[in-house]
Amino acid sequence: MRMKKFWKDPAFQMIASLAFFLLTWYVASITGLFGRYPPRLMGLLLPTPLEVARTVWEMAVTGNLTRHLGISLYRVMTGFALAVCMGVPLGIAMGRYRMVNGLVEPLVRVFQPIPGVAWVPLAIVWFGLGNKAAIFIITISSLFPVLLNTTQGMRDVDITLISAALTMGANPRQITTKVLLPSLVPYLITGFRIGMGFAWRVVIAAEMVGVPSGLGYMLSLGRGIGRTDITIVTMVTLGAVMLLIEHSVFVPMERKTLNWKKAWGR
Repeated sequence: MRMKKFWKDPAFQMIASLAFFLLTWYVASITGLFGRYPPRLMGLLLPTPLEVARTVWEMAVTGNLTRHLGISLYRVMTGFALAVCMGVPLGIAMGRYRMVNGLVEPLVRVFQPIPGVAWVPLAIVWFGLGNKAAIFIITISSLFPVLLNTTQGMRDVDITLISAALTMGANPRQITTKVLLPSLVPYLITGFRIGMGFAWRVVIAAEMVGVPSGLGYMLSLGRGIGRTDITIVTMVTLGAVMLLIEHSVFVPMERKTLNWKKAWGR
């Protein structure tokens, strides 16, 4: 029984998964991708985890990693914040008022399928190379997931709950805080998650193509000078940042929402 519980422990599962990944990576590196390439070429094609860790340390000591990470983080957070400030109010209005939905939805249908990378040439022409172009692209890319999820959340609010609250004498503020927001927050979290993912993807693409700084620039630089270790460091850093955001922002929001719903249910 203890062994069974041990295997089911999430912490053990995470450690085991990470260990298996690192071991597979190491074996692939020292064997030339399992015999496909000569092992002497693997320093270029796939450095070992130890070599990548050494590069992480060197880039951290010199400050290059933190500097480019800070630049990308600033761009992502600024563009994402603008997307939230526009998407949430507009999504609420689209969900509540048919006229607003009728005016905005055709534009959403036209622009939503356009990938963020497609905006890069126009952004560079309009804003030049730098933060403004990257922030514009991020805002456009992350706006639609936030907007559409907010709209859907408003449409899915249970009318029975609103009627029950009105019957019990709830005022507009209480209806908003006790009925609308608990129903809407799960949709907001989903929209924020998707929007944040879009923001990071598009900022990497923008920095690789035309913005000479940030993690995307590091990724492109590593490829250009044949430093695969720098490319992998950039990818690992991006994954670590997304994991940190997930556990420090979205998971607590989900817990708060769950407690909120339980309290309202009582």
